[in-house]
Amino acid sequence: MAKKRLTAEERYAQIVKVAMRLFSQKGFKGTTTREIAQHAGISEAIIFKHFAKKEKLYSAIIDMQCNDKLGQSILMKRLENKEGRDVFREIASFLIQKHLEDPTFMKLLMFSALEGHKLSDIFIKTRGLEILDYLAKYINNLTKDGRFKNVNAHLAARAFLAMILHYTMMQEVYGMKKFFKMPVKKVIDVFVNIFFEGMERRQV
Repeated sequence: MAKKRLTAEERYAQIVKVAMRLFSQKGFKGTTTREIAQHAGISEAIIFKHFAKKEKLYSAIIDMQCNDKLGQSILMKRLENKEGRDVFREIASFLIQKHLEDPTFMKLLMFSALEGHKLSDIFIKTRGLEILDYLAKYINNLTKDGRFKNVNAHLAARAFLAMILHYTMMQEVYGMKKFFKMPVKKVIDVFVNIFFEGMERRQV
C-alpha cells in the first residue's frame, strides 16, 4: 500500500518532532539537517522549505512544547482564574507532568545551555521569562496583601521554580525515578507547602 501523503502542517510537525528527538540524543552540534531529513524520510530541501533559517526550527520546537494551536502559552491559559496556593500548584503540576511524560524538551534545553546554543536563549527570552515574571508579580501582590514576607520576588520565584525543575531533572535525567517513587500530587503538595511555610508572614 502507498504511504499516505502528509499535509504541509503534518510534515511541519513531523520535522519538528524528528529534530527534537535527534537533538535530545546527540546534541545540536552532533546533529545535521541531513540526518534530520534521513530520519524523517524526506530531502533536505523540504526541511529548508519549511524552515529557511535554523532559528525558525528552534522557535517551532518551543511553540510545539509550550503553546496551543492559537500560539498562546498553555501554562498561562491554565493559570487563568487561579488564586493563592492553586497558582503554585498549577505551575508545579504543569512542569512536572510535562517533563515526566516526555523529558525530551528538558534534555534539549540542557544540551542547548551546555553547548551555548540559541534554543535555550530563545526559550528564556520568551516562555521562561514570561512565567518567571508572572510568578514574581504574583508573589509581590501576596507581599502587598501582607501574606508573604518582604523578600526579592524574582529570587523567590526562581527558588520555587528551581525546586520543581530540579526534581524533574533528577527523576528523568539522572535516573532517580528508579529509586524514588511518589504520587505526583503528593510531590506537588510538599513543594508548595515548603514554599509557603518559608514565605508566609507569621501572625503575632
